[in-house]
Amino acid sequence: MVWAVGIGREPVAQCNRRSWVIGRPDKTLPVAVRGIKCIPRKLNWLSIATAVAALQTPLAPRLDAGLFKIDFGRTENLREIVDAEGNATGTFPDPLTDWDIIGTWTFADPSMEEGKGIANVDGTAVTWKLKDFSKDADNDVTLTIMDNKSLAEQLNPEVPPYALGMTANNPTKEGLKAVYDGVVVPSVVKDDYLYRNPDTAGSEMLFRFANLNPGTYNVTVFEGRTTDSNGRFGKVWVDDIKGLKAPATQNTGNYSGVNLDVGGVATPVGQPRTVTVTLKAGEYLWFAEMEDNSGGISGMIIRGVGAATPSVGVLASAAVTGPYTAATDAQVDAAAKTIKVSATGSSRFFRVQGSPKIMSTSLAAGVVTIKYE
Repeated sequence: MVWAVGIGREPVAQCNRRSWVIGRPDKTLPVAVRGIKCIPRKLNWLSIATAVAALQTPLAPRLDAGLFKIDFGRTENLREIVDAEGNATGTFPDPLTDWDIIGTWTFADPSMEEGKGIANVDGTAVTWKLKDFSKDADNDVTLTIMDNKSLAEQLNPEVPPYALGMTANNPTKEGLKAVYDGVVVPSVVKDDYLYRNPDTAGSEMLFRFANLNPGTYNVTVFEGRTTDSNGRFGKVWVDDIKGLKAPATQNTGNYSGVNLDVGGVATPVGQPRTVTVTLKAGEYLWFAEMEDNSGGISGMIIRGVGAATPSVGVLASAAVTGPYTAATDAQVDAAAKTIKVSATGSSRFFRVQGSPKIMSTSLAAGVVTIKYE
């Protein structure tokens, strides 16, 4: 006969033997049945007085530590919707409320197009406050955009092409939404972009993100334009407030809507590129938007990567009701997803941590083998 044990409770129900995996009595212990842990009432074949049970500890849900979504360019956000024949419909896109929107701006007028940018005293940098769209509520994060002046001076020492700001454009209008790094990107975000003004090839706009909580982040950049024949590239790095440790060359790969690897084929759903970085307290995330006289940046997603899946371990107890402590003699084979732990000591009950499901348990030569998912 078989009975079920709830964690920390007396036997609560009879289990269906057909749900078990039964082998030779000296080889196999039952697996869990629908979340209830079943153990035989009598295990005469064991050399121990009490049953050996594998009890699971549920995993805590993984949450993103910060989610920042920036829509560069608001041309498509305001453009009248047309029908299949290109005729105006008199309707417009719904207001985009779950992205930060940065439209055309200049250092002299950072608040144009209803923007919320604030210029510094020198008029050389503009800062926007960003919203955290995750449950983390990291709402002191800011984005500051500035010209790479030293690079402009290298391009033309006599008349440096200093940036005046950034301008929106939308030459192609695919009207297709996409999903980048698990985030839905509406077509009004993807189909327009900002470019440096003037768009001198070889120049850069520098983006500095401040006050991100320490942690690891996926930084995804994209351009929806499908006629950017030379692609679009950028640099992502972590640095101090000065940002002088930029990579020597691009490290994003081509994030335009044109696939340069197959002869410049248009890619209407885009080619987002993601770079993963880890920030310590007091560090800044930097991005260089590399100007090449064609195209720009449509959007950026900064998504905190949740804590890594906890390592698998085993807790042991002499009684089913506990207390449970770490089984220091447990051997975990992560590749095989198998745990081996001695059953010859005082511990007779085991609880697995870090796995959502136990696949099977077995006993042989005084060693419990637990296979987990």
